[in-house]
Amino acid sequence: MRKVLIVDDDSVTRGLLSRVLKAHSEEFLVTTAADGKEATVIIREQNINLVITDLQMPVMDGFELLAYISEHHPEIPVFIMTAFGDSDIKKRLDTFGSIRYFEKPLNIDIITECILDELNSGAEGTLKGISLSSFLQLIEMEKKTCTLTVKSKSQSGILYFLKGDLLSASSHNLENEEAVYEMLCWDKIVIEIENLCKKTIKEIKQPLMNLLMEGLAIKDEREHKNKEKKTPLKPLKSLSK
Repeated sequence: MRKVLIVDDDSVTRGLLSRVLKAHSEEFLVTTAADGKEATVIIREQNINLVITDLQMPVMDGFELLAYISEHHPEIPVFIMTAFGDSDIKKRLDTFGSIRYFEKPLNIDIITECILDELNSGAEGTLKGISLSSFLQLIEMEKKTCTLTVKSKSQSGILYFLKGDLLSASSHNLENEEAVYEMLCWDKIVIEIENLCKKTIKEIKQPLMNLLMEGLAIKDEREHKNKEKKTPLKPLKSLSK
């Protein structure tokens, strides 16, 4: 039987979703966790097919849970519940990744429909829980203070956030804006989170959205050039006499 894990420190939200979703008990079962740490234990011990998580939680918050799922269980799709409440921001976020967002107070009919769609889609093995651009926007929206270590293969970089404001970044010999652009070009990333900011001086002057747009444009350009290099040249047809 397929299982949906609901993660929220608000017992009212957990109870409401559990009661409503019981109507679909023939299609999937619901289990709950009060924070990200409890959720990771459940994920390790049970076969979870979908995670629905809040972001602001004690002990281990939704950002850390997303990072954990991205690294250890990238096959598990993730839905996010948040109270950012700005439809314009939500529309912007939708262009950057495949994470589904649900604003609080929740529309139960919509979230139920999305759960059924996801479980019945049959999609497997894709990184649905996280993309770096979406994750950085969540950090900004929720005004989180943290230090992120981003890894991809042999590459690594660090991003410093203070109350949702990106102060600085570094990656090998690159600093600040250039480091952000480089990290946005990486694939199959792993994110580690430390819940403190190790920087105090703001070195990045551009707004985050500008950095993301420029970084993703650079990534598209690189991918286009790589495709051109891999395309074999067609042999010239001999001229008929």
